[in-house]
Amino acid sequence: MIGIGVDIGGTFVKVFVMNEHGEIFRQEKMETDYSKGPKFFLQQIADYINKIQKEFADQRVAVGIGAPGDVDNKKGILRYNPNLKFKDVSDWPIARIIKDLTGITPSVANDATLAAWGVYEKELNRQGTNVLVVTLGTGVGGGMIVNRELFQGSNGTAGEIGHTKIADVHNGPLCGCGARGCLEAFVGTIGIKRRVMEAVMDAPESELAKMVEAEKDFKIELVSRAAKKGCPAAKKVWEDTGFYLGIGLANFCLMLDVDTIVLAGGVSGASEYFMPSLRRVLEQQQIQTPFKKLKLITSSNPNIGGIGAAMYAIHQALVHP
Repeated sequence: MIGIGVDIGGTFVKVFVMNEHGEIFRQEKMETDYSKGPKFFLQQIADYINKIQKEFADQRVAVGIGAPGDVDNKKGILRYNPNLKFKDVSDWPIARIIKDLTGITPSVANDATLAAWGVYEKELNRQGTNVLVVTLGTGVGGGMIVNRELFQGSNGTAGEIGHTKIADVHNGPLCGCGARGCLEAFVGTIGIKRRVMEAVMDAPESELAKMVEAEKDFKIELVSRAAKKGCPAAKKVWEDTGFYLGIGLANFCLMLDVDTIVLAGGVSGASEYFMPSLRRVLEQQQIQTPFKKLKLITSSNPNIGGIGAAMYAIHQALVHP
């Protein structure tokens, strides 16, 4: 059994080819090409799938596709996404198009949902009964394992922690989804960049301000480098990030009483700087029962979305032969 996992991101697409034992045979990373439209984009993915089918002609091939945004996991449709820059990706029938081009009906789900499955299988070895995986990047996504099964909800949107509200919905910062006050607007890379620029204005002589001015392309790891040098402004940005993320996670824990939370994605690489303030928020909750035995883990695998998509494709193919 061969699983092909496709992780569609706003900047890059990652593709992984694995077997049922978790061995990775191929991995590719390509820029998300917006220049020729969504049909050409999916044709590129289909071409890769067809190439793998020819290479492993003697084996069954299953495909999993993680797409960012609001996904109908039953029909394989991307209903809405604020972070992909195609002119129109509303009600985008990914599963149908890929089947037409490859002959394989893929398992299509929200990218964070499939990342959650990858974390559960690959990193947790299925330890934990109720698990929340939060992907921290341009967007903030969530995936859930409930009673040891991937939980996608009634419409495929379960775990959308990034669009829960932690601030004034009228005057809070604007999120990429068009709403105000979303957690993503505070702890996604766009929200962090906004607060970095505010910090630069407030402290123009800071190490953070000097680094922002010196580097043409802003990258989130710049804030960590400034914090490592002891810059108070950079440390404050991360402290605030931990505070806001803590509020979001506390709300989620109070609702669902999970036993494990795993932070994944690019922003999670700065956990040493934001984790202390995040933990303080959890420790200060008045109702402490959901937090006493909570395991809070940072994933070390930047490719867990694509790996999770491949592993889930194999899982689905074995469960539904």
